[in-house]
Amino acid sequence: PVEFANYMEYHYRKLYRGEFEPRLFSYAVRRPDHYPEGVLSIEAELADGSLPQPIRTVVRRREAAHPMRFAINAATDVSFFGERYLHAWMSHQFSGQSGTQLNLVARARQFSSFILLVGRISSAEVFDPKAAIIIRNKDDLKLPLMLETIPSAKEFKDAIASLSPEQQRFAKAFRGMQLESTLFGICVIQIKPQLEKLLGLPDDGLTKEIKLTENLMELFIKYQIPSDLLSYADDESASLQRKLDTVKGYVRAMYDMINECKDKELAEKQQEAEYARADRIVDSDSDSSSSDYSEDECEELCDDGDYDNDCSGDYEMCVVQSISQAPKRDMQMKSRAKTSSAPQAKQEEAAKTGMPEPKKAEESSKPDSAESKPADTQQSPSDAAQDELEDTLEDYTLVPQALEKKAKALDTEGALRPTIIHPGATWTLRAQKALLAKGDESSMGVEEQKVARNEAYDLLDALSRSGCLPVDRATLHVVLASTHCFDKSVIDTVVQNNVNPIEKVERSSLIVATTIHDAPVSELIKPSQVERVRTYSPHLF
Repeated sequence: PVEFANYMEYHYRKLYRGEFEPRLFSYAVRRPDHYPEGVLSIEAELADGSLPQPIRTVVRRREAAHPMRFAINAATDVSFFGERYLHAWMSHQFSGQSGTQLNLVARARQFSSFILLVGRISSAEVFDPKAAIIIRNKDDLKLPLMLETIPSAKEFKDAIASLSPEQQRFAKAFRGMQLESTLFGICVIQIKPQLEKLLGLPDDGLTKEIKLTENLMELFIKYQIPSDLLSYADDESASLQRKLDTVKGYVRAMYDMINECKDKELAEKQQEAEYARADRIVDSDSDSSSSDYSEDECEELCDDGDYDNDCSGDYEMCVVQSISQAPKRDMQMKSRAKTSSAPQAKQEEAAKTGMPEPKKAEESSKPDSAESKPADTQQSPSDAAQDELEDTLEDYTLVPQALEKKAKALDTEGALRPTIIHPGATWTLRAQKALLAKGDESSMGVEEQKVARNEAYDLLDALSRSGCLPVDRATLHVVLASTHCFDKSVIDTVVQNNVNPIEKVERSSLIVATTIHDAPVSELIKPSQVERVRTYSPHLF
């Protein structure tokens, strides 16, 4: 079977024209003329133990003329534009052969990130994600894809022939749902371009601002800070540096407030611990309250003479002073720590966030220099696409029905079976927690996937301003899978049945390709192959 699969790849190169030849499912996550943020691919594990290779699909690409949307909660829908890819993957399976094992692989480069969503296509306008995750900083995700074949068009027709009209209508309705389930959707959303749009920055404004990007993502994901508190909303004609300094000032102020809240909570916890410690001492020694403490115990309780009066080893006085003087001691310690560490903490915080100190009022009020350039206005991809594309809404859910209709007419043997792709239950994530640390590989079960999805949805909620801001830089891959099944092994098919399996798989491939490209066979294959295909598969013409 592996050798036969390798031959079919060779055969397709000889059969199809260059623009229609099946291509590897491996795509860089990038903006035009930019270094890639990462790579997305679907890889097949071969039975001979060789390295996994990307699968080959018949693909059609278009730029979105209309937005699609998906829900991140009951009240918020996120709209997105960008590239649209319709893929058709056809595998073959002989009797006794285990099915092909596929993996969706997503890799991010260092200091890069993107959001990955997988799910179904519900309608012409709706993408229904089942899982989501943020891929960043050299993450390597491997998501297994399970394949489930359903009966071919001919097998289904024969199976319901003896049923009543009511039963046939029920079976056909359920069949329609199964066919739409063969559309597997993969959506990739680039984070930096959407952050720039959200914050009011021009294109490429965050390309070199690595630390600022990481801090913004932490504020959105970990602390769930509203994006309006960090966005630039002043003079649109200001220079890029002034806009960046303004956003950095907002981020620095937000971190100052968060650190202040942390210090306050820590002081409250320390005070609660002091009261609880004193109560435990009173409860444990209530029977011997009149006895004296040793010098070491009393000195520890009195905090080494920090109290106003000397207890002289008397237990009750120790307890009373411990309770009454605790708030005063906490305030003194906090005041000393704040006085001694404030300048140093300020410098460390500025170095940590990679942000300059805020300018004086008179400096910030000065007008920008003459060299400042106005910010580039962002244009939605839908505006540019209107001139080139028809003003129609492409419905991917109609493609499985079209393939079913064509297979019913041309696949006389009923060997081409629709295939449903399911995400696997357990994922594998290789992550690098620190820049110099080694990558750790871990399994992601249901709970870990739920946490990852919630993080991705929180970030999407911030990036889209709770659905008010559409996403421009997104890529949607729609994968339609099918399997050509043989009743016998390769040898038995050739020897016993006297059948050439190459011609059978070729015919199924052409049925799928003509459906995806909506073009006749003669336009898809090379002129030198037309006569041969017409001879052995005349019903395709």
